[in-house]
Amino acid sequence: MSDREDVRSQYRRFADRECKGYSDAYYRLALAVAEDDDMAAFIAAMPVIQPNLFFASVQFLTGPERMPLTGPALRALLEHRGPEVREVMRSRRTQTNEVGRCAVLLPALPPGPLALVEVGASAGLCLLLDRFHYDFGATQIGVQSSPVRIRSATTGPVPLPAAIPEIRWRRGLDLHPIDVRDHDAVQWLLACVWADHVERRRRLEGAIAVARRYPVTVARGDLVDDLPAVLAEAPETAQLVIVHSAVLTYVDPERRQAFVDGLADESSRRDVLWLSNEAPGVIPEITALAPGRLGGGSTQVADLRFLLGRTRFTNGRRRDELLALAHPHGAELAWL
Repeated sequence: MSDREDVRSQYRRFADRECKGYSDAYYRLALAVAEDDDMAAFIAAMPVIQPNLFFASVQFLTGPERMPLTGPALRALLEHRGPEVREVMRSRRTQTNEVGRCAVLLPALPPGPLALVEVGASAGLCLLLDRFHYDFGATQIGVQSSPVRIRSATTGPVPLPAAIPEIRWRRGLDLHPIDVRDHDAVQWLLACVWADHVERRRRLEGAIAVARRYPVTVARGDLVDDLPAVLAEAPETAQLVIVHSAVLTYVDPERRQAFVDGLADESSRRDVLWLSNEAPGVIPEITALAPGRLGGGSTQVADLRFLLGRTRFTNGRRRDELLALAHPHGAELAWL
């Protein structure tokens, strides 16, 4: 069990740093939890008190249309359906597959052909980035008829490609892969999208439809122990690219280092390009390149921008670049 004050503190931070100006509904709900002793106590009794897990559990039961959007409505729901919410929170973990992040990764990709591997791939939707349409304002890229329309506001000299590189081979790796043909798993994936983010939900539904038409292989496994077997299948005729977004933050530092060591080891056989899109502090070498207080590893970053890093491994040696600051869901990209 967590302390109620831990819950209050975490939900206040979530409201101020992640929701304010981005999700009015979740901003109100997170503050309501922080100010309500009974709701804080309910969450404190859970194995994981993460706001995204709590709100996704509620939405999973209600659907986005009936999701309570005020503190009193949320409290009333817990009074009537508390045991159901408790069961969902104890049996599931937050599982996202935010395809908006593809807009961040796209400008960092090298020319094709590519052998693309995503760790923490979830349903593998981001591996289908060449089947989406991208709107960068004055520049439009990708499949015009795609049901997945991704808009991203850019600043700085973003090196947008004339076309999406050819992906010759693609694989995903995840501890708990989501099968897009599994209705219950898909409903949970959709519930993890914030209830008032209609466009994100529509985009995710479109990506699921694309994945059902063009299946992607996502192996069940760990990004350290099971990655070598995946990499061994990658064709040598394509540039090997490893990508992830908001994944290593859930991995303890020792395992992060083991993951990096594995990429360096693979580079003794072939060059490896590693694209990371993570919060400040997760990858020290990339964080050290960041401007201002980000470079000091501060957690007091008001806009919570992610750091887009590109690391090249050749014969075990690495070269790191910080390419851009990015919105956690890909809505903005500031190229450095």
